[in-house]
This record gives sequence, structure tokens and C-alpha cells, in this order.
Amino acid sequence: MASTAQVSIETLRTVSIFADLPAAALEQLARNSLPRKYRRGQVLCNEGDPGESIYILEEGQLRVTQWTAAGDEAVLAVVEAPAAVGELSLLDGSPRSATLTAVGPVCVRLIPRKAFITLLQDQPQIVPELLATLASLIRRANARQVDLLTLDVPGRLAKWLIGRAERTGTRVEDGMLVDLARSQGELAAEIGTTRPTLNRALRSFEEQGIIAADGPRVTIVEMDKLRAFTS
Repeated sequence: MASTAQVSIETLRTVSIFADLPAAALEQLARNSLPRKYRRGQVLCNEGDPGESIYILEEGQLRVTQWTAAGDEAVLAVVEAPAAVGELSLLDGSPRSATLTAVGPVCVRLIPRKAFITLLQDQPQIVPELLATLASLIRRANARQVDLLTLDVPGRLAKWLIGRAERTGTRVEDGMLVDLARSQGELAAEIGTTRPTLNRALRSFEEQGIIAADGPRVTIVEMDKLRAFTS
């Protein structure tokens, strides 16, 4: 049976910014990290908190949110394991720019800022991948803004379902099976709408024969028709 240290090293290796690190560097990183577990709904950090560590998500999902001037919670992303979260605050020492909440039970590793900065100095080969990760964050934020401005709720839902199918879908006899892995309320917040509006869009897709829903599991029956809502 693999030791806890071995499991930690293998988990770190699955995170893109650490993938090319030598074993010795991964071992040091694992030694300097702190394992933590959170229950569903627990807040890992709040917007405005000091950015003192990077979170390595080993199991589960994290919801990344910000509060608007009107006091509403805006979902920026739902991050799934394995992933690194909190790179921005770690690099410049600024306060957290978002709140992290456990969507379900999660396991994370906290890597202190000092250990991460030391790693950057000792292993400069990870800098390009880190820059690529940060660029990806910016692109996703820009794409989300464009979607909110140009797509209605059915369009945003269709785009989300297609993306989910491409990442984690399973081919079945009737089409592509997708596990939403979140409640309708959580998905509604993620695509920028309300639960009743999301529910109406799902029912409409089902009535048109585009999808077949069974609780949190959705089978995309007509992928081309679903794509038509995104253009």
C-alpha cells in the first residue's frame, strides 16, 4: 500500500505547474505542505483574507466566488481536483481576490507562500507553466464575461453542458452521459442565473428531446441541437 508521502507526491505531480518537477523537489514540497479536510459548505478562505498559501485540491470541488457591490454572490468558477488554487495572492502577497467554498467534502494541501517562492527560485522550469496557468485564468474570466453579455440562459447552459461532456462525459447508447456533480442552485449561480430559470431551461431542452435528465445525471441526446444554442 502506498505511503501518505507517496500519495502526496503523485497528487502534486498531477497538477500541471508541478508536473515537470524532479522527485526530490516534489518530496520537499510535500513535506512543506499541510493536509486539510473540509466538509460540504465550509469556507476555506474569504475574499480579502491574507494570501499566505496556495491550495492543492486533491479530492472534491471548490466554488470560487466574489461578492458584488449589490451584495450578491457571483460564482467565478467551480474547480475540480486535481488543481492548484490561489496562485495570484501567493505571487504578489495581496489579499485573496475570491472566496473558496467546499462544494462537497474536499481534501486539500496548503503550501505556504515562503515554500512556494523558494520552489520558484530553486526550480525556475515551472515558471512557464505557472504563467500559462495564470493566462488560462484570465482567458476563462474573459470568456465568462463574453458569455454573460452575448448568450441567454439556455445558451450558457448549453455551453456548460457541452464543456462538461467534453471533459468528463461518458459515451452511452443514447448519447453522452454527464454528471452535473452539483445542485441546480449551484449550477445556476455558476452560469449566472437563478434556479427557477435554470430549471425552465433544462425542462425546455428535455421537452425538445435534446437531453434526458435523471436527477444530477443528464444524457445529451442531440449534441448538434445543443450546440445551436451557443451560436
